[in-house]
Amino acid sequence: MKLLLCLAAVLALLLTAAPAEEGYPETVVTVVRAPEQTQAERPACFPDPSEHFVPLPETENLALSRPVIAGMHNDVYVAKNATDGKTDTYWESKGFPAEITIVLDGSRTVSAVAVCLNPSAIWEPRTQEIAVLVSADGESFTEAAAAAKYDFNAETGNRVCIPFAPVEAGWVKLVFTLNTSSRTGGAQAAEICIY
Repeated sequence: MKLLLCLAAVLALLLTAAPAEEGYPETVVTVVRAPEQTQAERPACFPDPSEHFVPLPETENLALSRPVIAGMHNDVYVAKNATDGKTDTYWESKGFPAEITIVLDGSRTVSAVAVCLNPSAIWEPRTQEIAVLVSADGESFTEAAAAAKYDFNAETGNRVCIPFAPVEAGWVKLVFTLNTSSRTGGAQAAEICIY
């Protein structure tokens, strides 16, 4: 370490003391101080991509860290990834139809489900067909939102929000019957949020 400091000091002296070579301008070093900040910030000249994201309810996500029940999954894309609070992990089913059920913390009033994929632009646009069912006992389910096709696109945050009439539920099941992505043969969800 001392040797490195000595070499750096010698180099600094040579740069400042040595005359400029003929035909070359003197070396000028400009010191630019980094702005003081405690976290990464987006420069004002870059637009905020989240301005175009599909808005999600501003209430508590009842699915966060809750247990999940699902069928077969592809590779390492296990069901618990859908409620871990991160969009860089995801659940991917093995084939269709694909069901994934979130076990809530007791009976709760629910009125919307959001399905999110990784918002990165590397995720090609796709359409998934999803139905939402609810249950009070985990065995008998009723339809809260009929099967419909939803478009996922990085420009809108790769997420959709499925609203429905408020209902009491302890279990919320999503049934996927289509995913148009060319890279998988199953359903995908990085996060399933329940409001």
